[in-house]
Amino acid sequence: MGFDQDWIEELGHLRDAKKPCVLVVVTEVKGSAPREPGARMIVERGKLAWGTIGGGNLEKLAIERAGELLARAGASSESVDFPLAEKTGQCCGGAVTLFFEPFRWKRRTIAIFGAGHVGQALAGLAPWLKADVKLVDGREEREIQPRLAADRPYELVLVDEPAAEIDELPADALVVVMTHSHALDLEIVERALVRGAFPYLGLIGSERKWARFKKRLAQKGFTEEELARVRCPIGVSKAGKDPAAIALSAAAELVEVLERSPV
Repeated sequence: MGFDQDWIEELGHLRDAKKPCVLVVVTEVKGSAPREPGARMIVERGKLAWGTIGGGNLEKLAIERAGELLARAGASSESVDFPLAEKTGQCCGGAVTLFFEPFRWKRRTIAIFGAGHVGQALAGLAPWLKADVKLVDGREEREIQPRLAADRPYELVLVDEPAAEIDELPADALVVVMTHSHALDLEIVERALVRGAFPYLGLIGSERKWARFKKRLAQKGFTEEELARVRCPIGVSKAGKDPAAIALSAAAELVEVLERSPV
């Protein structure tokens, strides 16, 4: 039996608007029930956004359950049995199993400071990082080498004061610092440490570079605990110095962090 496919379009609209929602599907029916298996509805902000699973108190309970599911951080899909008896205020006498699938649409942010060779290579991996990637630079586009690709899977942010962008990032953003200037690198790292504990704060460079930065930051009053949050050198491997190799190594490290701290 075929069913209306408009729910796919509705999910697409909600995804584009980044509105969290829950898809509720009737997966099993025993005895008499208001709808057949495959019936769907979409719940958004605790209200019915599309479709129906039969109305009445069953639908009301399902909408409440969907809201509770979205409110639980990290909660995944679940199936729930609903007997259609006095408890649910229904007199059908059967039972329905509903499948709840939450769509939070939220994607983490990865902010890469510096649009040089490694920065562009890392930002170009945005589709595989499964995050909203921002590539931030303080230069005009014509000044950046290598030339930026016309088709970009990331957001390019060109601003006079790149360090100020730190204050605009979400608290769960991952920050990678690799600008063309050591002085600017230091300024951005300092701003990030002042802002708070980002899940990842990486600085491109050698251990020697970090030793110099660490000394200067310590002189400014940062504690050993705060400085320990900085990852330098970056990446899971230190085997190569080619920009693509560094980008791949850094990307693997970012994926590990994302998987350890899911939305």
